[in-house]
Amino acid sequence: MEGVPNRSRLDRVYVFAFVGVGAVQLSAAIIQLTTSTTVPGATVLATAFVVACMLRTHGLSGTMSFVGLVIAIPFASEFLGVLTGVPYGAYAYLQAPGPYVLGLVPVFIFVAWILVGYLAIATTTTALGRSTLWLAPVDGLVATAWDLLVDPVAVRSQFWTWLSPATLYGVPLSNFLGWFLIVTGLSAATRWLWARDVRAPPQMPRSILTIVPGVLLTSALQFGILSMAYGFYVSSLIGLGIVIPVVGLAWRRLATMPRELFAPNLWTPATAAARARRIAQEDDRA
Repeated sequence: MEGVPNRSRLDRVYVFAFVGVGAVQLSAAIIQLTTSTTVPGATVLATAFVVACMLRTHGLSGTMSFVGLVIAIPFASEFLGVLTGVPYGAYAYLQAPGPYVLGLVPVFIFVAWILVGYLAIATTTTALGRSTLWLAPVDGLVATAWDLLVDPVAVRSQFWTWLSPATLYGVPLSNFLGWFLIVTGLSAATRWLWARDVRAPPQMPRSILTIVPGVLLTSALQFGILSMAYGFYVSSLIGLGIVIPVVGLAWRRLATMPRELFAPNLWTPATAAARARRIAQEDDRA
């Protein structure tokens, strides 16, 4: 019984941390609007918190596996993009926070990929109540919706500039197609790997399942506020119009679905989860 209060206290720590991170994200938007000063530290802080959530949900091995996939897929695609224009279109970094790897891509972009990649994957998984490879394109869509809010603001802030013909507030449509493809690939690889991670924690704290979609929402609101204020109405409405319902669906599922119907770990294969529930039911009857 001693572990129960400890877990409850830890849950409260995560909840308070989420409130603090959300406040920093929304304050960053206000600071940028009032002073024209960007606050990249808000994204770094949110990513650090998300990694802490990931460690509790997936353990060290699962977290490091995801970080490795981020390096191998989206972060590597940034170098390809800067050098060749594939898959996003031709662009160049200007004043994005450093340091830069090989003088080409800032580490800050790697941090942002961890943030949006995990938030998309975890939120859609919670919304469905189960991980499946079929969710990978949905993750790609959710992440692209987030980028619809971010990219025009980043271009205006001169973090980077597009050399390809721009079609939406200074951003080419090829960028959003590239985002969809890259995050879909990241999600498929991540889900496949996590389903086979025997070292993952057997239980998933319900508090973390609730918090992670909230971080996606506050991040989207941070850039949505900026995007609307700068007059990027189309990308704002599309981005928020996708992110908010997905977050709402995740929270609704958590609120309405009985706890026992959630698998101990949402990323375990469905057959294993069904077998675990069947064994638990047999133990209860016994």
